Amino acid sequence: MTGRNSSAFLSAVLAAFLMGSLGFFVRESACSAQACSFVRFAVGLVLVAGLLGWQRLRGRGSFAFSWQAAVSGAGISLCILFYFLAIQSISVGIAALLLYTGPVFAVLGEAVLNRSLPPRRDGVLIAMSVAGIVAVSVFADGGTGAGNNAMGLVYGLLSGVCYAVYILLTRYIPQHVALVQRTFWQFVAGCLLLSVPLAGTENAFAGVEQGWPYLLCIGLFQGFLVMLLIAYAVRHLTAIQFGTISYLEPAVAVLLGWLIYAEMLTPGQWLGFVLVIAASAAQSLLPVSEQQS
Repeated sequence: MTGRNSSAFLSAVLAAFLMGSLGFFVRESACSAQACSFVRFAVGLVLVAGLLGWQRLRGRGSFAFSWQAAVSGAGISLCILFYFLAIQSISVGIAALLLYTGPVFAVLGEAVLNRSLPPRRDGVLIAMSVAGIVAVSVFADGGTGAGNNAMGLVYGLLSGVCYAVYILLTRYIPQHVALVQRTFWQFVAGCLLLSVPLAGTENAFAGVEQGWPYLLCIGLFQGFLVMLLIAYAVRHLTAIQFGTISYLEPAVAVLLGWLIYAEMLTPGQWLGFVLVIAASAAQSLLPVSEQQS
């Protein structure tokens, strides 16, 4: 594995762990899904704009527009909004697992675009991940019952579709568009799009006075830092490699939900949890040359 691939895998793993804790910060903030989504992108935009401005002062970077970056930013902003709406009515773990149908859709989309099937080993690993998702969802009846809200499940699946759009378009951003620059346009598009549901929500910022520390963490860690990490990882990994590693996120969310909110899992859900972890670990640890053979 080359140094660049190693850094990309590490970036994907770190992003997954940070994103896995996102549901905790959203719940603890006690703010609306619309406010949490918008603040995540607004804080990220301020930080990345400052970084881009600093690069410009040093004679580096540019403001060339990338429509792929802008549309992928719109995709991830809707993904986050639907995810936040989902965790208001279903468990954090199940919402996160449904969000991660996105990499499955992305793999299928990439296969269609490339007119080729994924490598056999990658196909097995993604199948393990899908089986884990199915197990967690199907066996939800024996748990707390939080996973049975139909609208919450719809929001979760919509977040997965939007996540697939983000993964695919991020991979097709032109190579000359620098990491910070592409992230800037993603945040701009996200803020513009999320301002619409925010403006249409009554008392959208209720509770911000008490929940601002959590909102700040969402913007700094799950917004600014995660977007940079994901943009770097997706640029150097295939969709299926990134997608499978990303399944660490719902595993982290399930574990936090169990430890913090007593969201009990059934034996079937624990089986799904183990499948997800195993697939992600295999994708992370197996040599790239073997994965792509």
